[in-house]
Amino acid sequence: MSSTHSYPSNRTKHVVESKSTEAQQDTEYECAPFFVDLKSLSESQLDHLRSVGLLGAVCVEIDESTAPQGVSAKAAKLLGVNETEKQIDDEPRVELLEEIRPSTSINKVVGVQDPYAIRLVRSAHINYLSNALSEPLSRGFISLDASHPWMIYWCLHSLDLLQYFDPHSDTSLDSGGLHDLETLQKSQLLKRIVSTMKHCWTDVSLQFDEDEVKKNGKLTELHKIQQKEGISSTNLQGKIELIGGGFGGGPQQMPHCAPTYAAVLTLCIIAGIGCGQEAAVNRSQNPYHEAGRLAMALLNEKRLPMYAFFLTLREHEDGERIAFRMHHDGEIDVRATYCILTPCHLLGLLDKDEEKNHLLSPPIAHYIASCQTYEGGFGAEPFNEAHGGYTFCALAALRILDFVSIINVETLRSWLARRQLEFEGGFCGRTNKLVDGCYSFWQGGAIAVLDCWYNENNATGEKIGSADEEGLSFDEVMLQRYILLCAQDVNGGLRDKPSKPKDFYHSCYNLSGLSVAQHALSSSWPSTSCEAGDDDTNLNSLFGDASVNILGKTDPVLNIRLERVMYATEQFRSANERNDQEIRGNET
Repeated sequence: MSSTHSYPSNRTKHVVESKSTEAQQDTEYECAPFFVDLKSLSESQLDHLRSVGLLGAVCVEIDESTAPQGVSAKAAKLLGVNETEKQIDDEPRVELLEEIRPSTSINKVVGVQDPYAIRLVRSAHINYLSNALSEPLSRGFISLDASHPWMIYWCLHSLDLLQYFDPHSDTSLDSGGLHDLETLQKSQLLKRIVSTMKHCWTDVSLQFDEDEVKKNGKLTELHKIQQKEGISSTNLQGKIELIGGGFGGGPQQMPHCAPTYAAVLTLCIIAGIGCGQEAAVNRSQNPYHEAGRLAMALLNEKRLPMYAFFLTLREHEDGERIAFRMHHDGEIDVRATYCILTPCHLLGLLDKDEEKNHLLSPPIAHYIASCQTYEGGFGAEPFNEAHGGYTFCALAALRILDFVSIINVETLRSWLARRQLEFEGGFCGRTNKLVDGCYSFWQGGAIAVLDCWYNENNATGEKIGSADEEGLSFDEVMLQRYILLCAQDVNGGLRDKPSKPKDFYHSCYNLSGLSVAQHALSSSWPSTSCEAGDDDTNLNSLFGDASVNILGKTDPVLNIRLERVMYATEQFRSANERNDQEIRGNET
């Protein structure tokens, strides 16, 4: 089939043709019609693109005598328009990108009226994602019965990036809050999500040596709480039995690191929406406050039992803690370490004092480093192939641990840079693999994490992006172009590539990658409070209509919005400080 295709003239060049290069050629051919020069389309075809929301409804006078007519049959089919005009080209022309670079105010960008600026079909995506959370899913989703927290996180985080719950997106906040039906429905949705997460929690009985409990302040605190409740005891072997636990993939399922990670991120998002926005909205006017309060209460209730569960997932070698398992008797890989470190970072469970840090040890960082391959990326475990998802987990975990310097940074930068495909502009996950929208975040986010670390730690003082040009060390405009042109389904939702169906997972990570590509790097990580929020004056080069395309800013290490991270870490830091004061008071 490949031999019959007339491929774009600027397709990727290969030294040796193979089945892999043929698949790459097919993918380029699949994407090429989406890069059509919009000025070559007829007015009726442009009207269709406006009707589905890809172009703004702008009145533009067109000189019919000079305007190019028609488009190829392939372009017409994939763009969803009729080939009503005479075909003038064998293949659609690839549009030259024109960057929009903000200066001091986003209003200057918004003021640019470009009738051909592609738009994020925000309302369609919101409908698709909010319906997934509020309506029963079809029978086909039974295969994801062990992924309830994941599906909720994918949809909720996507809606949060789309600013669905922001005060400025709700006129009801200015007119009595709960009296507005739509706002009431959103509030009820968030409370139902908290209830679902509560039902996904599973308790497990754990045993610890008495000495370990005495030396570990958090276990001591949990032991005291459970003694008062009558649920902690000492068995005949001198072991202290505590009730720990984690979130499972659904009600009454075994606790597992991955859904625990998704559940904690989900609850932190809701806590931030309900309680963290009160600086801008009075508590009495915030219809989401009760949902935020419930989310914070659940996190406070479960953080210490979760910590105890994480301790039992440690894998030891020669007496040293080297790695974590995904669940009891489960696999060991870098995902487990990242899925444990992220909730612990957000919930204030990581002690900077190495003597107090019973969860971690330096060999854990060195185990992660041992998963780096000769190519530069990371595999799931030592001697595995480098993969985008595992590379992100490994790098983000090392960033939380502040151990990025122990890996070969230059080979990692090189491997990540080579994953952005020249023609499509999106990322692939492994060497010789095809573009996939989800790697917009797994690879794009990893580059943002590494760039930020590099700017903080490079001894030469050289920074990513020049003094007058903020940016990332990949082509963020090309990535935005791929997401907006190839990954969007105009009926709502985002996808791997044009020939694939939309789904919650790809919607989440396409939008997360779009957020990373749009927003300039923070000066440090963790970000300071002054850098949180949607700062529209601190953006990278943009593709498309800046008046509707800009998303909330996601934290590239944790992948929830910066505001939600700031609220959660501040709340639990304050809680730890109060506990430390109480302990010192009891000692004196």
